[in-house]
Amino acid sequence: MASCVAQFDVAIVGFGPVGAALANLLGLSGISTLVLDREGPAYHLPRAVHFDDEVMRVLQTIGIADEMAKCVHVNPGMKFVDRDDRPLLFWPRPPEVSAQGWHPSYRFHQPDLERLLRENLERFDCVEVRTRCDVDRVCDAGAYVALHYSDLATGRPETVAAKYVVGCDGARSQMRDVIGSGLEDYGFHERWLVIDALLKQPKPELGDYSIQYCDARRPATYVRGTGNRRRWEIAVLDDEADVEVASQAGTWQLLSRWLTAQEAELERTAVYTFNSCIACRWRLGRLL
Repeated sequence: MASCVAQFDVAIVGFGPVGAALANLLGLSGISTLVLDREGPAYHLPRAVHFDDEVMRVLQTIGIADEMAKCVHVNPGMKFVDRDDRPLLFWPRPPEVSAQGWHPSYRFHQPDLERLLRENLERFDCVEVRTRCDVDRVCDAGAYVALHYSDLATGRPETVAAKYVVGCDGARSQMRDVIGSGLEDYGFHERWLVIDALLKQPKPELGDYSIQYCDARRPATYVRGTGNRRRWEIAVLDDEADVEVASQAGTWQLLSRWLTAQEAELERTAVYTFNSCIACRWRLGRLL
């Protein structure tokens, strides 16, 4: 049998950066909040690598901007070059802080951000976090929303109630399905190999600017990350298999223009299908 229902003002489904940031903002306002996530610790490998001055203002409101500022690299801008490295466009970002009070562009390591967001939540007595909890059903009862979930640590079914439920559960959002929202598709669907590498030695020739290689056959992007972290995003051709391009051999072959295996180690490689989609519906009653 499910346990007794607990009452919260807001339940958040998903404990990534968006869910954790929202939980911090609700905690600042003294709002009773429950966070549910099917995973345990935060994901330890790189994912997102860029945010701007408006995001830093949110982090300042939460109270972690000064600590986050120690972990970032200020992005000086972006260069666009052709397949022969000839310049097409130069887009520098101002070196000064903007009217927002922060630099306009930052590079960051997502695990650093998630660690600070999670640690900061510990100061709010009104926020409770339950990880390893897989939401099975969400039922809007009118005056409240019932969330039925499985505690993956114990195997027990549990039920809680909240006045509002917010889905912060990513691209394949269960909450978006519950709301009944489709996706408005803008027609961009491309596979790219994302490579995160850790330099073993300095490579100043790579530069601090982000570089977009405008090669019609195989476009690519270089990103200077924090510390010795560097990222490449390289288009995957239609006739190439994900498993081949993401293999050690395939990855180093694609990186050979910039880097050798003696100069860096691969931290993560993954083929992503980038889509341009926006949810058609953002709220249904007490579900967001």
